[in-house]
Amino acid sequence: MTKLTLTAGVARADITPPIGFRMQGIMRRIDPSVGVESPLLATALVLADEQTKIVILDCDLPGLDLPLVHEIRQRVSDRVDTQAINVMIGTTHTHTGPCTGRGIMGGPHHAGPRFGEIEALDAYIEDLVNKLSGIAALADNSRQPARFGCKRGHAEVAINREELVEDGRVFVGRNPDGATDHTVDVVRVDDLWGNPIAVLTGYAAHPVVMGLENQLISPDFPGVVRQTVEHVTGAMCLYLTGAAGNQATLSFLQSDWGEKERVGAIIGCEAAKVFYEIETRPHDVVREVGVSSSTLALYHKEFRDGPTHEILSVAARQVSVPLQPLPPLDQAQAQLEEVVSNLEKLESENVSFTNRNPILLEKVWAEGVVDKIQSGIERESISFDIVGFRLDDFVLVGMPGEPFVEIGLGVKERSKARHTMFAGYCNGTLAYWPTAETVEQGGMAVESALKSYNNSTPPVAETVDILIVEFGELLSELGL
Repeated sequence: MTKLTLTAGVARADITPPIGFRMQGIMRRIDPSVGVESPLLATALVLADEQTKIVILDCDLPGLDLPLVHEIRQRVSDRVDTQAINVMIGTTHTHTGPCTGRGIMGGPHHAGPRFGEIEALDAYIEDLVNKLSGIAALADNSRQPARFGCKRGHAEVAINREELVEDGRVFVGRNPDGATDHTVDVVRVDDLWGNPIAVLTGYAAHPVVMGLENQLISPDFPGVVRQTVEHVTGAMCLYLTGAAGNQATLSFLQSDWGEKERVGAIIGCEAAKVFYEIETRPHDVVREVGVSSSTLALYHKEFRDGPTHEILSVAARQVSVPLQPLPPLDQAQAQLEEVVSNLEKLESENVSFTNRNPILLEKVWAEGVVDKIQSGIERESISFDIVGFRLDDFVLVGMPGEPFVEIGLGVKERSKARHTMFAGYCNGTLAYWPTAETVEQGGMAVESALKSYNNSTPPVAETVDILIVEFGELLSELGL
């Protein structure tokens, strides 16, 4: 059997957009950014042996549209000589980052572009693609023999945000009885002597500590997680947002920057603690008896040579999630007429463009629904890839969009790996993936989010089950 050697390399770039760039994540915030609270970063980790090479990218971005993701993955794969499917592009989903989702409502390609915005966005994206492929190449060129270890910690700063109020409506708030995942996943990557190279961590909560009126570019709390981990460990840190579709932090939509620091530091300190609990070097614990003023039983680690790993493998599957049937034409037209009437009322009252913008975007969406029905479309589905990277008894699985936490928990329960890490917001951001309960009750994820993602109707009630089954098949392909 061929002996394989794991190698690892890491590199980073600043991807902060120019001041004045439109930010994404809050529909009513269309005014330009006025400054930078903290730089936005992109970090690449390349892991490889003689047979397989994978690339994990962590980007301080709200999200990326699918065509752009395909372009970046192909550019990266060309630069590092691997397959595009072996490239995972994670976005932290900060809501104080640049508008890079070109098919997502709220950006300059939809209602209300200001002079020069589209040109600025196109120039930023061109630079972004070059930077991401460039740091992947730098990380690949810096690879050295490595070992890894993984463990998980716990931080109770997330809460389910599907708050059901007395009249039956669903608010984005706090639901202490709802599902959460307080896991802090940690993967430590060292050189053969135990010196740190990189650490991969993540958490299932929306990076939206900072609120509606903020106009400063910021990575939100994931930036603090990285800073904390790197300060303590000396290892370059990557952060992946988990199944956070229905997860907020206890500090949510704040105006106090100290709350961002608090949330990030709690998660980061836990990740750093777990980092030091991981020993990557093969060793035996040896007991010896010694004598001082008392007889002592002395224990120490005796390090030995050993393989760096046994398995590095990749699997991917194309998934299709059906949406609910489109409404009858007369219902869709009535919906459009109501939106137009609301917009005309706001215009007659001289309401500011900022406050009219959400209704303008809703009009674009409602017009699209009518056009689809008139063209004969009765039902749509959304298709995308899910991917899994296995490294011995650790597996990282990722998917596009905003998965509810029940998906991440279900995949972890189904997995036979000793440690399973789930990442949402990977390789594209295109929809929320809600539970049957949310589909029935309503709320932001199946109402206003349709407009922001320009989806004609919500996903079917069986969405969570469909995705968990598909991830089960993916894990089987990985031998898990």
